[in-house]
Amino acid sequence: MTIISDLSWDLVEKILSRVPIISLGAVRSTCKRWNRLSKNRLLCKAEARRHQFLRFMVKNYKLCSMRFDLHGILDGEEFVDPSIKEITVVDSLNHVKVTQVFHCDGLSLCVTKDKEENKTSLLVWNPYLGQTRWIQARNDYNRLDLYALGYDSNNRKHKILRFLDTGSSYKVTLYEIYDISSDSWRVLNITQDWDIMLYHRGVTLKGNTYFFAKKKILLVDGPVEIAEPHAILLSFDFTKERFGPPLPLPVEHYVDDTGTLSSLRDEKLAVLYQPTSMSDVQIWVTTKIEPSVVSWVPFLKIDVEPFTGFGFQFHHDGASFFIDEEKKVALVFQIDESEMTCYDTAYLIGENGYFEKVGLGEAEKPQWSANNVGEYCPLVCSCSFVPSLVHINNESAGS
Repeated sequence: MTIISDLSWDLVEKILSRVPIISLGAVRSTCKRWNRLSKNRLLCKAEARRHQFLRFMVKNYKLCSMRFDLHGILDGEEFVDPSIKEITVVDSLNHVKVTQVFHCDGLSLCVTKDKEENKTSLLVWNPYLGQTRWIQARNDYNRLDLYALGYDSNNRKHKILRFLDTGSSYKVTLYEIYDISSDSWRVLNITQDWDIMLYHRGVTLKGNTYFFAKKKILLVDGPVEIAEPHAILLSFDFTKERFGPPLPLPVEHYVDDTGTLSSLRDEKLAVLYQPTSMSDVQIWVTTKIEPSVVSWVPFLKIDVEPFTGFGFQFHHDGASFFIDEEKKVALVFQIDESEMTCYDTAYLIGENGYFEKVGLGEAEKPQWSANNVGEYCPLVCSCSFVPSLVHINNESAGS
C-alpha cells in the first residue's frame, strides 16, 4: 500500500500547488516532509493563478479572506457572489478587534484593539508561512496613529513607519520607524511642508508607500482668508527613510472630496476620485510611478446617479477598492448605513455604465471619533495576495 511518504517530490509539488493558500495549516500537519517543503518553497502557485482576486479584508473587526469570481462579467452573465471566510491568524486575536490591515510583499500588518481595555497593538503576519510577531512599541500606541509597511530596496528588509499624533490636532507630529529584522524602533528626524491626514491610509508599491497629503497652513494673528487646500501625492522611501517631493494627482482633488488609493500587481498605482456632491466617479492608473515622478492615464468614468439616486457619495475617508485591468471594472467597498442597520457593501462599476451592488452581510455600526473619522470600514487590501518566504519569527499561526 502506498503511503504519503512514498510519493515522489514531483507528485507532491503538483498536489500542493493546488492547495488553497489559506488551507496550508492542514497541509503542514499532514506530515513533517510536507511541512518542511512548504516552509522552504512557494507552493499554491496554481491556486494563486486561478484566484486572481484573493484578498484579505477587515469585516466586523475580524480578518477575513475573500475571493471574487469575475468570470463572465460584462458578457451578460450574472455576477458571482463573493466567497468570504473568516480566518484565524492566532488564537490571541480572538480577544481583540482588528481595525486596520496593511499589506506589502506577502506580509500583513494588523492594527488591533483590545476589546476590554481599548488598547491598540500591532501584529505582523506572514499568511503563507503562518508566522506572526507582536510588535512592542517605544511608547503607548494611540488609536489615531497611522502606519505603513514597506522594505529597504537594498536588502529587502521590511520596516514599519509610524505616524504619531502627540496632540489634539489630528495631524502627524512625530515619525518612528521599526526594523523587523533587528526588532528595534528609531525616531526619524523629519520635517516637511505637507500634512498627511490620519484618516487616509497609504498604499505600498515596490516597497515605498504613497499617501494623500495637503499643504501645511500656518495661521498668523488677525483675520486671514485661506483658500481650501487641494491634495497631492506624497511617497515615503523606506530605503532612504524620508519623504519624496510632492507629486501631482490626475485631478484637482480637494480634501473633502472622495479619494482613495489602490495598487495593481505591485506595478501600478490607481486612484479613485469623486468630487463632493457630484455623481461622477473617476479612476486613473499610473503609467510610471517612482518616489519622485508619476504619470497618469484615465481608467474609467461612470455617473452613478442613475443607479444610486441623487446625492450618493463614496465615503471620503473609508472606501477601498481594486481594479481588473483586463475587464475594465473596479470593486469599491464601503459601509452603507441607515437609521437601524449597517451593511458591508461592494459596488462593481465598469465601462459603458456597468453598475452592480453586492451585499456582504450586516456590519457593526461605526464608532465615530471626535475628528469624525470612522473607526471601522470594510477595508480590503488592494493588492492580490502573493505568498512570501520572509521569516518574521516567533509563534506560528493557523491558516
